[in-house]
Amino acid sequence: MLQSSNLSPLRCRPQGSQIRVVRVMDPAGLHLRRCLAVVNAVRKYEARVTVIGNGQIVDAASILGLLSIAAIPGTELVLSAKGPTADEALEDIANVFADIPAEDIC
Repeated sequence: MLQSSNLSPLRCRPQGSQIRVVRVMDPAGLHLRRCLAVVNAVRKYEARVTVIGNGQIVDAASILGLLSIAAIPGTELVLSAKGPTADEALEDIANVFADIPAEDIC
């Protein structure tokens, strides 16, 4: 895990990688269940995925790394993926962040 207060998503992404920006919309923020869903999504693809948020760069396959971002509702995260299935991985992970259970919507 890398930490810096001056992280630019374009500077931090590996050369040739794809990026996607998502916003944490879940009222509970980036919690354990959501992190597990991200990790499970990442494992389906042949891609190295990182998440940039709150001054940190973490491996999207690490539950503890994702939790360490401590993203509250409204936090913007940059997803970066590199590999043969990077586009599909980013789409699937973005859908994980977009999916909010009906009981959580006020």
